[in-house]
Amino acid sequence: MIIPLNKLLTFSGNKYIFTRASMVTVEKIGNIKEYPEDESKWKVVPNILRLMLDETIHYQCLEHTNAEEE
Repeated sequence: MIIPLNKLLTFSGNKYIFTRASMVTVEKIGNIKEYPEDESKWKVVPNILRLMLDETIHYQCLEHTNAEEE
């Protein structure tokens, strides 16, 4: 299995932010040097999730402030 289910089930962070970061990463797949080049490369989302759960790809969540509300 591509996705490490034990890490996915025990992930204690914000799952929405993790999922959103994964989807942004999918759009930048051409820039990921660790992305596999074998026959599993067509399984994009599972490969991205594996790389993120294995902490090969890191993401940073910045607090967004809306200047229009102030």
